[in-house]
Amino acid sequence: MYRWDPKAHQSIRHSFICVLKDRFRGIMSDMRKSSKNKALKARERIPDDGYNFEIQCKYPPNGVPRRKWERMCMSWNTKDWEKKSKVGRENRKNDLCRHTGGSKGFDKHRRNLEKIKGKKVGFAEVLLHTHATKECKKRLNDGEINANDYNKLQFVTDRSKRSYVSYMKKLENKYGNTDCDDMEVWESLHPECQGRQLFGVGSSDPHFVLTGTTSSTASVSDTRQLDELQKVQAELEKEREARQNIEARFEQFEQEREQERVEREREREQERVERERERSEHARWQKYMEAKFNKFGKK
Repeated sequence: MYRWDPKAHQSIRHSFICVLKDRFRGIMSDMRKSSKNKALKARERIPDDGYNFEIQCKYPPNGVPRRKWERMCMSWNTKDWEKKSKVGRENRKNDLCRHTGGSKGFDKHRRNLEKIKGKKVGFAEVLLHTHATKECKKRLNDGEINANDYNKLQFVTDRSKRSYVSYMKKLENKYGNTDCDDMEVWESLHPECQGRQLFGVGSSDPHFVLTGTTSSTASVSDTRQLDELQKVQAELEKEREARQNIEARFEQFEQEREQERVEREREREQERVERERERSEHARWQKYMEAKFNKFGKK
């Protein structure tokens, strides 16, 4: 069980809610897939490219109560939800959202790259790290190709390659080189993302992912979450140090008590030995006196 300072509860709860919001859709998707797999194993008829919630409501995922799962299936079993789901599936088929970054935010990938390389990296390098194929990244690391070998670079989607090449060429035309970042240039390449998550950025702070500096207007960005977590970690570190100090003082107190106990035992042992010596001497003296009286009586 995790424990923390009650004063840090609000910050921890805020960070937890932000992470949950970011991962909620993925969690729900995993639950629907788990239910679908259970139904298929039971030889139920479920469409390959969708769901049948009238059937799947009988197969809740592990850890989900049956009644709650039924209510969730009812909320999904609507034309409006099916329409949104279909649009999402079509978008994924059109390679709008594919990347190799996993569940980490793009801002975290940028931080990790800078930590590994020990210097600031550009957005183009982050884009290659999160959208190039595994084989392509290996060739880049081995020095077989470089970031400007556009024809040799391989990406997981055509869109990501088009975006990368267009971005690099625009930077070169505007600045004469590609060793820089420009948020406006990247945004101009994706006008369809206006008002939505920017391609190559996701739910992270766009200003940080693209330029390496945090946005002053990002109210619920990962940067703020990091600041909150750092504050919590600082509070927990203080609590840990205080606990260690208390434990050290308690250990010292126990050692002093043990020393006092040993000292008392030693003193008692000395007293016992002294009493034994006195009794022994008294017994010898008494025996000696008895012998003298007996000898005097005989005379």
